[in-house]
Amino acid sequence: MRHENRPARVTSIKDYIFIIIGSLLYACSTLLFIFPHSLLLGGTSGISVILESFLHFSPGSILTAINSFLIVLAFILLGKEMGIKTLIGSILTTALIGILEPILVFPTPVIKSPYLSAAIGSVIIAFASGIMFYVDSSSGGTDVIALIINKYTRFKIGKALLITDIAIVIIGGILSGTTIFFSSFLGLLIKTLGIDFVISLIKKRNHKTAMAPNEIST
Repeated sequence: MRHENRPARVTSIKDYIFIIIGSLLYACSTLLFIFPHSLLLGGTSGISVILESFLHFSPGSILTAINSFLIVLAFILLGKEMGIKTLIGSILTTALIGILEPILVFPTPVIKSPYLSAAIGSVIIAFASGIMFYVDSSSGGTDVIALIINKYTRFKIGKALLITDIAIVIIGGILSGTTIFFSSFLGLLIKTLGIDFVISLIKKRNHKTAMAPNEIST
């Protein structure tokens, strides 16, 4: 049975500004803190790395196939408006990673410790994902599954994302070694808990802003 977690939002220009900012922050954090240490925070990128060992396709081909399927699923189960926003967020995030890669990828990691890199990167990604989720968008991948779970159940988005990504991190960590596993798991926890915190913070701020005119008028 569908659970209505929140009233329908009216799309505004601010929604697309949030998507742009979220995509930019997500791309920068991924390039600066996640990729240099080959961290796995879940997502379809993690799935593609794992499946590469079993399938005769490149990670890029696997990633494209999975993301395309999930975008179609978004239009079917989330509706046209959320599907379009998710498509924009997914394309923008992927494009920005490609555009910024030559600029932000250095010979050695910006932060040498994979644990610290995972922590900082995950905080930024949590904020980026949080503002995108708030406007019914996402960076694509397993974020789409989290949006679907959130729409039809009582699970918050962060917890739904933890459910979808934890198996990816565990399997990827086993294949990659203990350091990657523990640092990736730390990053996953920070990301998923942070997303719910960011969404809650935005809702509280908007609620206070909406209440202010009423308080003045009374």
